[in-house]
Amino acid sequence: MYSSIKKLTALTALSLVAFLAVGVTTAGAHGGPGRAGKKANTSALVTQAAKQLEVTRAKLVSAIEAAAVARIDEAVEDEDIDAEEAVDLKEEALDNLRLAMQLSRTKAVASNLGITSAQLNSGFRAARKALAIAQIDKALAAGKIDADEAAEQKADLEDTDYPGYKAGGLGVGLGQQGGCSGGGRR
Repeated sequence: MYSSIKKLTALTALSLVAFLAVGVTTAGAHGGPGRAGKKANTSALVTQAAKQLEVTRAKLVSAIEAAAVARIDEAVEDEDIDAEEAVDLKEEALDNLRLAMQLSRTKAVASNLGITSAQLNSGFRAARKALAIAQIDKALAAGKIDADEAAEQKADLEDTDYPGYKAGGLGVGLGQQGGCSGGGRR
């Protein structure tokens, strides 16, 4: 009985994650909540993080996807999901970078890159800050803010505590927590 409840809970969580990932991705692609404010979309975040980590974007994406697939394989081994569900989830994770990030574990991604979790988190913090600065610069160039406002906003960024690889928030299936700000497909 416990095993059935555990499987049902895992499946429900996985379904919710997939539904939310697709919904946020769609909203982000249409300028919705996934792209509001200073949040970066997943693709831009990964690209910037790769620069900060001094690896190629392809290498970082591969490390994230491999970690997500490994996590799904663990769920199959633990009998949290069956092999058929794993195939579908792997396919979605390989097609949806945001979902792959949600399913992956920070330690596994870092290991796949040959770095520490602290280095991975530092790279993502620096990437989030760089993207926020770029948004301020873009608003200044477009005339949406003046130079004083841009300087003030940039000064405020110095006090901002950016999340690392996992931005926190949504509970993610397979017993993993954390998410990535913004949405978007690769």
